[in-house]
Amino acid sequence: MTRIMHFNAPLEYSYRSTRIYNNGLSDGFHSHPHYEVYYFHEGECTYIIGDRVYSLEPGDLILMHGMTLHRAHPIPDVLYERTTLHFDPSLIRRSLHPDRISELLMPFDELRNCRINLKGDIRAEFEALLLNLDQLSANSGEYRQERMTVRLCDLLYFVAGICRGIVVEHRPSSEKERHVQHIMGYVDTHYMQDIGLDDLASELHLSKPYLAGLFKEMTGSTIFKYLYDRRINQAKLLFQFQPEITVTEASRLSGFKRLSHFSRMFKQNVGCAPDLYRSRLHQTQ
Repeated sequence: MTRIMHFNAPLEYSYRSTRIYNNGLSDGFHSHPHYEVYYFHEGECTYIIGDRVYSLEPGDLILMHGMTLHRAHPIPDVLYERTTLHFDPSLIRRSLHPDRISELLMPFDELRNCRINLKGDIRAEFEALLLNLDQLSANSGEYRQERMTVRLCDLLYFVAGICRGIVVEHRPSSEKERHVQHIMGYVDTHYMQDIGLDDLASELHLSKPYLAGLFKEMTGSTIFKYLYDRRINQAKLLFQFQPEITVTEASRLSGFKRLSHFSRMFKQNVGCAPDLYRSRLHQTQ
């Protein structure tokens, strides 16, 4: 399901989280206002960000602007181990000289969502930085939060150095990835319209059963569930960046034909009514 992730602090860290999904179900498509650093240690997993589909390899580093709809889809019954780091960019803006902020946040603000595979000494140093953060997060000593912020800045400087001058171009590594990326790109462009399997089959020149089965295999979601996730995420973006927008207008601009349907789907996926979500969002800003 689509969900808004709630953070109690400007920095959330989960080191080498290990799970085995026996039923093939993972966290649903979701978004959040925090930036995210995701590092893949081992396992078999497809990662979807916006309309990009990645078959992950150990050492993959993903940098995300959190409001883009995203999801990890691990292979069932296979060990899945990753580290995630979510941080509020305002934490960095409060902690550094203004001249340094833009270069430190560049990988998130300009590259937006990208994957980089780390190898050799670079991978070893990055994993050491993650371990150092984990050790400090378990420390309840004085100035823990301040020290965590310093460590975060150090890690982000390391990431910025890796990203300096790179041009990220994602090319699907398989025919299946290409088809799924095409489907998601079509949904991203036409989410305000009525979309049916007939439209997608015509667009991709593939049969409807094959399209539906392929999308479910690669993402863990149905095409129409993803379409509604995309519409709900659009409404969340509208509420975030247009504080004065009405619920009715957000519903229309997100592709819903009936306000009652929008309100019901929003509450089911996000956990609260759209007007309450909008008011809570701007109370914290």
